[in-house]
Amino acid sequence: MKTIINAIRDFIYNITDYGLIIVVIVVMVLILGWRFDILFNRGIEKDKLSDLPQIIAEEEYNNSKNPQTPDDPDDAENPEKPEGETPDTPAPSGLIATVEIPEGSFPSSIAKILQSSNLISDTNEFLNRSVELGLDTKLRSGTYEIEVGTSLDDIIKIIANAY
Repeated sequence: MKTIINAIRDFIYNITDYGLIIVVIVVMVLILGWRFDILFNRGIEKDKLSDLPQIIAEEEYNNSKNPQTPDDPDDAENPEKPEGETPDTPAPSGLIATVEIPEGSFPSSIAKILQSSNLISDTNEFLNRSVELGLDTKLRSGTYEIEVGTSLDDIIKIIANAY
C-alpha cells in the first residue's frame, strides 16, 4: 500500500514540475513574441506621423533666421527665434554628412554614429527625443546624407523613414 501511495505522490510531483516548466515556456514565448513584434515592426503608424511637427522649408528657415529689415530698432538687436528653436540649435551649414548605419544597430549605437559625424551633440538627448516621438523602434539601417546643423527631430525622422 505504501508503494502505491509513493508512486501516486511521485506522479503528482512530476506532473506539477512539467506543468510549471510548460507555463514558464509559454510566458517566455509570449513576452519574446511581443518584444520582437515591436523590434521588427516594418510599418509606421500613420496617426503617429500626423502628430509630428511639420518641417520648415529651407527658404522659410533662412527668412525666419535672417529677417530682411526690421521696422523696430529694438527688433534688430533681439531678433525673435522661430518656435521650437533653442539657442543650442545650429543653423544648417550646407555641409552634407554621409552616415552609414549598419544593419541591426540599436538606437544607442546609432546615436554614437551620429555624434561622431557631428550631427548631434548629446547621445542621451537623441535617445530621449526618439522615444518621445515614438520612433525609437522605427530607426532603420542604411546610408543617409544629412546636412550638418539639421534639427534633432528632422534627423530622427530621416533615419526612421518618417517622411
